[in-house]
Amino acid sequence: MSLKQAAAVVLAAGYSRRMGFFKPLRKIRGRTPLQRIFSSLRESGVEEIIVVTGHRRGETEEAVARLGGRSVFNSRFSQGMFTSIQAGVASLSFRAGFFFLLPADIPLVRPSTLSLLLRRGALDRIVYPVFLTKRGHPPLIGTSFIPSILSYGGEGGLRRFLESRNEWAEDLPVADGGILMDMDTPGDYEKILRRSRRLSIPSRKECRALFDLAGTPERVKAHSEKVASLSLNLAFALPEVYRPDMELLHRASLLHDLCKTEPDHVRAGSALLSISGFPEVAKTAEGHKDLPPFPSPEASLLFLADKLIWDIYFTPLEKRKKIMLRRFGGDLSAQKAIRRRFARALRIQRRVERLAGAPVLELAGEGKAVWTPPLP
Repeated sequence: MSLKQAAAVVLAAGYSRRMGFFKPLRKIRGRTPLQRIFSSLRESGVEEIIVVTGHRRGETEEAVARLGGRSVFNSRFSQGMFTSIQAGVASLSFRAGFFFLLPADIPLVRPSTLSLLLRRGALDRIVYPVFLTKRGHPPLIGTSFIPSILSYGGEGGLRRFLESRNEWAEDLPVADGGILMDMDTPGDYEKILRRSRRLSIPSRKECRALFDLAGTPERVKAHSEKVASLSLNLAFALPEVYRPDMELLHRASLLHDLCKTEPDHVRAGSALLSISGFPEVAKTAEGHKDLPPFPSPEASLLFLADKLIWDIYFTPLEKRKKIMLRRFGGDLSAQKAIRRRFARALRIQRRVERLAGAPVLELAGEGKAVWTPPLP
């Protein structure tokens, strides 16, 4: 990244006709899209934020002022979005080296995604976030493109303009479905409401994107699916008062071997999850190999489930321990660590069996999950 600063142009001038309400100021679980966007931009280190206003100018400018941004009124907003883009980029300060261009109806982009994009920022580059092969918002555009934006006639809008500069473009794969989630219709708004419930947990599609980013082998993914299934079965069998966070447990179990091909796969997986915006999942998954002194319930159940699944098969702890000891027969240090880990797993197993009132072999349910997390 150059010495130039990052900026952002947020487009909030449209009529929102298809929605039936004004999108930039409609609350999503207590916060408006503008509030969410400002929070993400600030967290990623963007200080200069310009909001282009038009329809309902007064209310929007008041909201922007409270958030510490700067408003620019587009008197031509009725002529289309590209006129708002031109009004916004014309107002950027000379300090800006590159800027995000983000419509106000795309409120769920994670700060971590913006931070990853900023690492690639340059005066003469356009960087797109890509989710499962699809480009999304916001592109990070170098300020060297401002003169051509201002002189562009607007034919075909932003898409056509950017396509004509594709030779300067770079795609950045991310595990963030929010880059594709806008509020064009009431149905879109309902989807955003549901997804905003817990952005710290990756969706199923975001898990797929993480596997793609890590290059996780299919056999490892199959193992992880079995571990996730078993960990949920064990958790669901517990009395309700002892049940852990099921969503967190499932995702951490599913992603615990994310970077299995790396020499230190625990550290590598934790790093990838953290920079992708899932530090809570990263912390839980870290303990699958060796638990910390005071583990969470989710980490404990994942630890046990991982020890009970050998490859893709349920294997009792004692048998699995013997397999591991034979594998490291000439390494006394490794054998000591194996005995310690399996002794701890056995203590967790006995507690689970006592609380559930059944042996883990019965609770395993032949690998079929009895509970499905309510996530997209």
